[in-house]
Amino acid sequence: MRKGLFWAIDSDNERRLLTYSAVCDKNGTVEAGQPPYNSKKGDSFSHERSWPLATESLSQRIRNRAWNYFPRGRVEIANGKATVYYNPVLSEWADFETAVVREFELDGFPMRFVPDHSSHYESKEINE
Repeated sequence: MRKGLFWAIDSDNERRLLTYSAVCDKNGTVEAGQPPYNSKKGDSFSHERSWPLATESLSQRIRNRAWNYFPRGRVEIANGKATVYYNPVLSEWADFETAVVREFELDGFPMRFVPDHSSHYESKEINE
């Protein structure tokens, strides 16, 4: 299982998740050899700081976008369950939950999806 960040990007006219994540156990403890946390507090991943790392192998069309251009969210794991916080617009994507389960290797793991209506997960793509 994995925890970390995601963006819902459009690639080849198809929506998919771009992730920046780390392998962890059921309590969210990151295994050795995983990317170091890069938030200001040093206890999680930052979308802004992770964007260049997550997009380094993608086309310039994606890389040149700001870190907050695409709808985004995060997967947190603690106490044997996963919580997915995300931009509410992603609820309109029929395969959103399936994509999160697949990309973060959470099949059969207890989880809840929490749309975040605050400005924290707002995206420029939606506002254009």
